[in-house]
Amino acid sequence: MSNESASTTDCDNKPRVLIYCQHVLGMGHLIRSMAIARALRNCSVVFVNGGESLSGVDTPSWVTIVNLPPITTDSEFQSLNVHGESTTLEQVQQARKRTLFELVGHVRPDVVIIELFPFGRKRFAFELLPLLAHIRLSAPSTKVVCSLRDILVTKPDHVRHEDWVVSLMNRYFDLLLIHSDPTFQTLDETFSRCHDLRCEVQYTGFVTQGSDVSADVQTTDNLSVSDGRPLILTSVGGGRVGYELLDSSIRASTLLVQKLPHRMLVFTGPYMPEQQYVELHELAAQCSHIQVRRFTSSFESLMHQATLSISMAGYNTCMNLLNTGTRALVWPFTGHKNDEQTIRAKKLEQRGLLTLLRPADLAPEQLAEKILASLSGSHARTPHSINTNGGRETALSIERLAQQSDNRTTRSTWGSVSMPQPGQWQTALRRFLDEKQTEGRELHLFLRDDDVDEDEESLKHLLDLALARGVPMNLEIIPGRLTPACTATLKNVLRADRALLSLDQHGWIHSNHEPEGRKCEFGPSRSFTQQLNDIAQGKAILESTFEELFFPAFTPPWNRCTTDTYRALDELGFQVLSKDRGKDGITGYRFSEISTTLDLYTWKGGARMKAPHEIVQVLISQMDMLPMVGLLLHHKVMEQEAFVFLDQLMAELTRSAAVRLHTFQTLLPLTRESQTVPR
Repeated sequence: MSNESASTTDCDNKPRVLIYCQHVLGMGHLIRSMAIARALRNCSVVFVNGGESLSGVDTPSWVTIVNLPPITTDSEFQSLNVHGESTTLEQVQQARKRTLFELVGHVRPDVVIIELFPFGRKRFAFELLPLLAHIRLSAPSTKVVCSLRDILVTKPDHVRHEDWVVSLMNRYFDLLLIHSDPTFQTLDETFSRCHDLRCEVQYTGFVTQGSDVSADVQTTDNLSVSDGRPLILTSVGGGRVGYELLDSSIRASTLLVQKLPHRMLVFTGPYMPEQQYVELHELAAQCSHIQVRRFTSSFESLMHQATLSISMAGYNTCMNLLNTGTRALVWPFTGHKNDEQTIRAKKLEQRGLLTLLRPADLAPEQLAEKILASLSGSHARTPHSINTNGGRETALSIERLAQQSDNRTTRSTWGSVSMPQPGQWQTALRRFLDEKQTEGRELHLFLRDDDVDEDEESLKHLLDLALARGVPMNLEIIPGRLTPACTATLKNVLRADRALLSLDQHGWIHSNHEPEGRKCEFGPSRSFTQQLNDIAQGKAILESTFEELFFPAFTPPWNRCTTDTYRALDELGFQVLSKDRGKDGITGYRFSEISTTLDLYTWKGGARMKAPHEIVQVLISQMDMLPMVGLLLHHKVMEQEAFVFLDQLMAELTRSAAVRLHTFQTLLPLTRESQTVPR
């Protein structure tokens, strides 16, 4: 595979489809996704490969390959790895996010297909959640599809995991395609929340490579395979796991060759470590009947000719077995408590379509007996009725979806954020930012959103904006009113970037205790002890709910409190107090004051957003005069106009190299400087 320029030409008015595939251990996900790309012959396809590039994979003319900087994992799925000493994982992640956003803007896909996520690949939320938020906000006509294999891996925290899956599927996806035959395996056997999915769900049948090879092909990849002797085809997919099976197969073959003359072709996979590949090559070097290779682009052709296949039980290999009817011995991968291959293999064995190898069978003597028994049995192909037409059925579903009008049921009431031509305020802001960049100034800003408690659509919309723009936000949570659904929503976003949100405390229950005058939860009517107890109770809830994700910053409701509040915050170990900045800063305590300087709303006579040009005029003045500027947001009252303006404003600010957007935690080092705000 090699990068090619993604084209947006649609001279034939073909639907434009972007496929995202991230393979990390084997190459099964890549092979299946490429089979779908080949089936989409009536579409213009951009195939985004997030794993290692694989040469030798046939790419049809309607498919353009884009290779992201590759990310892989170890066999136990414990860490993400990048290739090349000159780049860090964080640098690669940022580069990949930029590429995905640019592709959506350049290709303008009718359909985006994301393989496995969110049912798996949680570690890639860093790029996929921002991508999904970006599509929802900026490309609302694009349909989003999840492409899912037959069996899911059991998660240790399956309740929380399934909550996460349902939440993301219902918000961002239009269609779930399950590449399975429901008479063989249904999704609810490994995922219990199917009934909670609101998007359309379709079973496509199993996806196969769809090779049109003839069974009488004589040579493949310069390998002579038809000389009258039985051919044993031995493989382990990508090769990062399965070395033991290949080693045992070669040893069993040497024990068996005198009793039963045969040929053996061994494919280690392109990702097998070099040392293991060399060891297998040397082990087979003295045996003229055994050939060891890394990879072949004609695997199914070889399987057509093979008398016996010895392999693992991955999705693609099992589908090749069903298509060719080749007798098979399979050894399922069980690393990291993964039972996916075992479930599939046992069901196929029950139907008489293969033989399952147990751990003891990997002893060479035992495996030789298994091979002999398999080759001595009936040569008749075992019939089956399992649907393996998943590639074509997937293509038909995607083509239908691309032609549908926009009918996403989970669309927010505001719709997408539109980006009209720059107005006067944008021109003025750009001019100011360019000047400050030329001067070498750093402009420090933060956003604070109050009254976070429920799983509201307006809050989700604000979080989508944070994800899509990469804008950090400080969220002030009312602990006594926080709902489990809101908690889950906040944690979902933090899977993409733990530094994106600061989860802070907003009072206790946002209740007014003043019998007269201005509203206040921590006002003169409350004693020090009462205030201390309320704040401590709220802090304990947020600490137990969010653990290390909670940051000890405190915002008093209505931005009002007393010196007793300061004493309580000091005693409880808060690091930041944030309210509406007064004339004189608060000093003499262990916490720092980081208060907002500009509210987007006026409140007399009800909440009303200020005119954009007025907001920007004040913002420019504050950025010019103050060491840091804080914008106060209110998601509960924000409507379409406010979200459009906020997105436009963030687009301008993030475009400038002079601007630094912060959470309270990253602002703390700057609070040593003078922060007096003139009135």
